[in-house]
Amino acid sequence: MDILFDEQELSVKYDEDIDNTLMWEDVTRISAYKVYGYPGEVTFLVFDTADGESLEVSDEMSGWLELLGSLHTIFKLPAGWEEQLTAFEPGEDDIMLYTK
Repeated sequence: MDILFDEQELSVKYDEDIDNTLMWEDVTRISAYKVYGYPGEVTFLVFDTADGESLEVSDEMSGWLELLGSLHTIFKLPAGWEEQLTAFEPGEDDIMLYTK
């Protein structure tokens, strides 16, 4: 699975024919959570829109690091958000990174 994005949209490519896409301008909330997975923890970002759509990406997908490096240029995220993302533990309450 691949995370693809540009200055206008975010897409997740699951295989050659199936993509989920949302426009950045439609995102009303970004949250994060962690779960235990094999062999360790998996971190997810969830992008929600006003019409009820959501798109999840994880640190196991290619493009994750690139997305993290660019997300602050697309959204006004709180100071230290990346440290929060790495420091919280699986099972803790979701972290809210952005609301519109």
